[in-house]
Amino acid sequence: MHTLNMSITGIYVILFVIVARMLFRKIPKIYSYALWSVVWFRLVCPVSFESVFSFIPAQAQRVPLNRIYPQTPPMQSGITELEAQTANPMLPASTPLASPDANLSSTPANLWFEFGQYVWLFGIVLLIAFSMVTTVRLHRKLQHAVPLFNNIYEKSAMTTPFVFGFLRPKIYLPIGLNDKEKAYIIKHEQVHIQRLDHIIKPLAFAVLCIHWFNPLVWVAFFLMSDDMEKSCDESVIRQLGSGIKKDYSTSLLTLSTGKRFIGGSPLAFGESSTKGRIINILHYKKPAFWVVIVAVIAVIALCVGLMSNPRKAELTVKDYAEQYIHQKMKGFKDVKIVDSQMTKFEKIAEFDDLLPTPVEIWALEYRLKPEDPSKLIVTEGMSDGYITEEGSMGKPMLIFSVTDSTPQYLGVIGSGEYDMKTTSGQKMALRVFLEGNGQLPHETYPGNHILVKFPLSTGETSQLLLSQPVVQGDAGIWCVERWKDTNGNEYYNTPQTEMAIADYYASLQMQAAKGEAPTLLDPLQVALQYINEDLGQHVTKDQLVADHNATAKDFAITPESTLLGYVLNFSVDDDSFDFDKAEWLTLKDSARFKNLNINPDVDMPGGFYVLSKSTDTEPLKVTVETKYILLDPESGGANQTKVVSKQAFMDHFKPYPESGILCTITSKDGYVTSIAEKYLP
Repeated sequence: MHTLNMSITGIYVILFVIVARMLFRKIPKIYSYALWSVVWFRLVCPVSFESVFSFIPAQAQRVPLNRIYPQTPPMQSGITELEAQTANPMLPASTPLASPDANLSSTPANLWFEFGQYVWLFGIVLLIAFSMVTTVRLHRKLQHAVPLFNNIYEKSAMTTPFVFGFLRPKIYLPIGLNDKEKAYIIKHEQVHIQRLDHIIKPLAFAVLCIHWFNPLVWVAFFLMSDDMEKSCDESVIRQLGSGIKKDYSTSLLTLSTGKRFIGGSPLAFGESSTKGRIINILHYKKPAFWVVIVAVIAVIALCVGLMSNPRKAELTVKDYAEQYIHQKMKGFKDVKIVDSQMTKFEKIAEFDDLLPTPVEIWALEYRLKPEDPSKLIVTEGMSDGYITEEGSMGKPMLIFSVTDSTPQYLGVIGSGEYDMKTTSGQKMALRVFLEGNGQLPHETYPGNHILVKFPLSTGETSQLLLSQPVVQGDAGIWCVERWKDTNGNEYYNTPQTEMAIADYYASLQMQAAKGEAPTLLDPLQVALQYINEDLGQHVTKDQLVADHNATAKDFAITPESTLLGYVLNFSVDDDSFDFDKAEWLTLKDSARFKNLNINPDVDMPGGFYVLSKSTDTEPLKVTVETKYILLDPESGGANQTKVVSKQAFMDHFKPYPESGILCTITSKDGYVTSIAEKYLP
């Protein structure tokens, strides 16, 4: 994206230089040649200084970024997932972790952009490979060149002189030149070497390789080469006198080939654009002193104007709030908003330990007045003809980072998503937001971690990430930092305290040091208490699976769940099916038989009992990578299995009643990874 930004900025600079080049046509070409350095600077340097004299439009560097990623980072709150699962008591008032990147990557614009990146990289590789091959090929051809003196060589089967080499450039001449022609050409090539043109042109070609998709960069490369040659001709005439114009032009005409590259190599460059160069030589006159002064001033002014970025207007937090309200007004498609009122805008929190610069939360309240309220789909929340923003996500909270008293708008969160009345809730809301935007790592407390997996009452597997927030090692307390379910939803644990989070854990650490809270030093006890009390689950310590050497990256891997139940309404053409969860009971579960009205002598002839856990089915989804496994007793055992196609698996269902077939499924990230027919002894 930076390359695309620089390339678009480069378009403006190239057009300016082309126009300036036309205006400078009667002055020495060294001045227009110098202007091309600004073009290459803007094409390779992503940053610059600001100036009121900038010629670059303010929007030149923001258009592609705005089209691919919104300027305001979107906040994925996870409210939809929470609302969809409110009937499940295992869901606490936890803070879901934002993950906007997953949604951004699926947008059509971003998919095209990703495809374009591969095409761009392929073009770069192709151009570099072509240049390397032609350079090596030319180097081999020049191995038998005859040295004349110093770094000057002659080579047969050559029609034009040129310079070849990067660190130790050599001048190659065709055989058959007379002494006068040699003198002119050698002088011309020596000027190239003295001005480091043999380094400048390959570097310019490297920039061209990066911006090969921009046709104006190709134009700039060839025009720069033309100015390079013409300014070099002018230097020769200044040094040897105007009397050589005719002979010099004749030698150029004799050696004319019209080629831009020698053997296609950017490390070698020779004579080109003969007609234009001869005309320029014949019309060249040494400029007057005042012309030189004016030209130098013009070049400096253009360089400052083209190298600098326009100064950005410093907006206040209130300006950003008004922009936010204006965007909301534009969001009404079916009704026109004729007025708006900002009724409240105040800073409610500031934290300086999350980012290198302070981060602030500002609460915003406003009202919008529709021209015709009857056109509104929902008229609730109206007062005195005005609409107020108050929905499931609450009121908007604008987030700013502040550098040298200058605010930068980061985005917005909803007050209904978090407990914004406490310091701990506010800070956790910011952490969720900043992690979701990639500004913070997915790790609240660095250091020791323990990953604990545990079963939910519904059968799925979830996991906790435990950390030591204050002291590392045996003397440090443990806390549940965050947890994740089998669908990949990630949630924070926000301490229920009026204190700052750091102060809260520091006080617990002091209690543990005094021996008043020994359970906080046992991570499994901390995990068990959180699962049973905060999540409302009922698990025992032996059901916990702990990894004491885990890292935050290990936690990022979604746990896989294994469930037993009946597969219903399965179809080849549909990715969804219904799943009726069940539980496999054996004689070791005899303590539950009385409550379940199970008589083991009657109901368990095979030593097991399949208990349907719910009268409602759950919709699940398969993917193209889902494995389908059927029992295959013919292969050597009653519980032997085989992997089959989706069609074969569905055909296996046909003889069974509508109650479905008992299967074991594994799921992860909200999708079924495998469906296996359950063996019934």
